Amino acid sequence: MAQATTATIKTQLETGTYPANTLHADNIYDYEQYLTRRGYPSCEIITSQPESTSLTASESTITVGYEIRYYTRNVGGRTDEIATQKSVEDEIMSLIGSMTLQDHLITFESRNWTRLQVQRDGTHPAYTVSTLKIVVRQVTATTLTDVGSLTFVLAGSTVETDPAANYTYSNIFDVDIDVGYDDVQEGYTASHIPVHFSGHLQGKLICSILVKSADLGNTGDKLNQLPKLMDNGQKPEFKFSYVNKTSDDTTMTSTFTCEADSVKMRYTVSEGTVFQLIATLTSDVTIT
Repeated sequence: MAQATTATIKTQLETGTYPANTLHADNIYDYEQYLTRRGYPSCEIITSQPESTSLTASESTITVGYEIRYYTRNVGGRTDEIATQKSVEDEIMSLIGSMTLQDHLITFESRNWTRLQVQRDGTHPAYTVSTLKIVVRQVTATTLTDVGSLTFVLAGSTVETDPAANYTYSNIFDVDIDVGYDDVQEGYTASHIPVHFSGHLQGKLICSILVKSADLGNTGDKLNQLPKLMDNGQKPEFKFSYVNKTSDDTTMTSTFTCEADSVKMRYTVSEGTVFQLIATLTSDVTIT
C-alpha cells in the first residue's frame, strides 16, 4: 500500500513559501528533536500511529497517523508572532492538502491544528508550538472464504414455482441454526415442583449469503423469491440441506424445513453483495 512517510512529508514542506525568519530546508526535520537541542523556529514530523490494521468479515481498515509540530520562541510582540504563526500553519496545511498521503482508496482523512503556549522555566525559553494531527484511514473490502453451502431440496419443499432441480447457494457463512421445544410447566396441589411438558417446536436459521447472479430468478428456490407469499396467501416452505465441516474436516450435513422470515441486504465486498436470511424452522434438524 502506497503511503507517505516522514521523509516524503519533509520533502513536501521544504517546497513551501514561509514568512521571513520562520521555516526553511535547514530547520525542518523528519524526526523528533531532543528537547534541550530543539531549535527555534523549527518544524518536526513524526509518525504518531504506525500502520495499524483491523479486520471484520466485510472490510479491512488500515490507519496511519502523523504529527507536524512547528515551534517558535516567544520574544515580545505577541500580536505579530501569532499572525506569523498562523501564516506558517496555513502554508503547511496547504502543502499537506496537495500531497498524496495514501493511495486512491482513502475513505477518511482528518487534519486538525492545535496551538499551545509554553511558559519559560529554568532550562527552557517560553515558546509556542502548533501541532497538526493527521489521521488517514483506508478501507478495503475483505475477500471472503467459502465456509459452507446451503442446498434447496426440491423434494420436500412447497413453493409457487418449482425449479427443475435442487439448487445450491455456494458461499454461506455466519450460520446459526437453533432448534428446540418450548417447556410448558404445570403446577399441582401439594407440591411446589411443577410437572414439565413439551410445547411447540421453536427454531431459527440465520445465515449470510454471498449472492451471485444465479441466486436470483423467478423460481421458488431463488433468494429473491424466498420471502414472497404464494398465490394462496401462505408462506412457501423450504427444505434445506446445510453442509459444513467438522474440526477434522469431515463433511457434516444439517437437513431441515423452514419458512423465510426476512431477506436483508447487509453489505458489499469485493466479490459481491452479502444478504442475510432469517427463517423459522418447521421441523427438527437432522444432522449426519
